[in-house]
Amino acid sequence: MRGAILALDVGEARIGVARAERGSMLAFGRGAIERTSLRADIAAVQELAEREGATLIVVGLPVRTDGRDSAQAKRVRNFADGLQKAGLQTELEDERFTTQLANRQLIEGGAPRRERRRKGRIDELSATLILETYLRRIGS
Repeated sequence: MRGAILALDVGEARIGVARAERGSMLAFGRGAIERTSLRADIAAVQELAEREGATLIVVGLPVRTDGRDSAQAKRVRNFADGLQKAGLQTELEDERFTTQLANRQLIEGGAPRRERRRKGRIDELSATLILETYLRRIGS
């Protein structure tokens, strides 16, 4: 199958976005979408998927360390269901610890504090980690 893959790190305030080509093992951040409402957020993802030529949306699922759904995981499942109802092919990917890993990567990479605090930067990097994890798992 051809086309791009998008990954989403769905948070309360923002949705981090990353993109990769099918067959690649590298993902690249595409910024963040500011959350407004479920309907508007789904429309924004639809528009982005069309613009990027994405045929699959990988949605990070924030499960608890024991594997059970957290309250946020239930909201993310609802969001992913909305994307599917809108006609977008979606898959869920375990995203445990991606926010902490993203923050650590920024610190170890020498990013200044203001860059680490820039709204959406952690969300974007988390989406990139989610997508690279997915790509490794499927052996793209």
